[in-house]
Amino acid sequence: MFTGFTEKATEFLWGIRLNNNRAWFLENKGVFQDEIQAPLKALADDVWSYLTEKTGLDLTYRISRIYKDARRVKTGEFYKDSLWFSLEKHHENWQETPVFFFEISPEGYMYGMGYYAATAATMKIFRDRLDVNPAEFERIAAALKSHKALQIFGEEYRRKKAEKIGLLADWYNRKTLAVIAEFKGHETIATPAFAKTLCLEFESLVPLYAFCQSLEGDV
Repeated sequence: MFTGFTEKATEFLWGIRLNNNRAWFLENKGVFQDEIQAPLKALADDVWSYLTEKTGLDLTYRISRIYKDARRVKTGEFYKDSLWFSLEKHHENWQETPVFFFEISPEGYMYGMGYYAATAATMKIFRDRLDVNPAEFERIAAALKSHKALQIFGEEYRRKKAEKIGLLADWYNRKTLAVIAEFKGHETIATPAFAKTLCLEFESLVPLYAFCQSLEGDV
């Protein structure tokens, strides 16, 4: 059960950013395991249990490793200073499928739902669905617009596919798609109550997730 991230978690995240080396990490590995890894897993488990039971979604969760992919290490910094978990349906390439996620960093935290990198085929199907039945997605967009913390993310095409007005204008011309809420500081996630908050936030994103997941069946 999630009990919150302590001040030691914040200290560790800033520490690994400023001392990104093996010696510092090994000296503080116990802090990482107790103050970052354990609560992150507990939060993921709590949210996964709630969401799958409440919605019936077929989801699994993954928790990020602190070690960077050695093939991508170019600066000698072998450790991540931002850690995350994701909830998703099993997929050969998770970057191309919609996921719920939570991430903690030295500065704060974020959560949301969407694609890391949707395929061009998926986004074409998305636009086609909006063209054929705009009201279907407008209902989802209207509900999300009332959520002040959530913002739409995703690189936009320089040359627009089409001009849209109203609720679809911010959604239509994107290469990939996500909605994300970002927060400074860790005060809110320092208490057990945050698990329930995140459960309800993810539940509010289920209609968008279901819409995106339905696109997968059309690819």
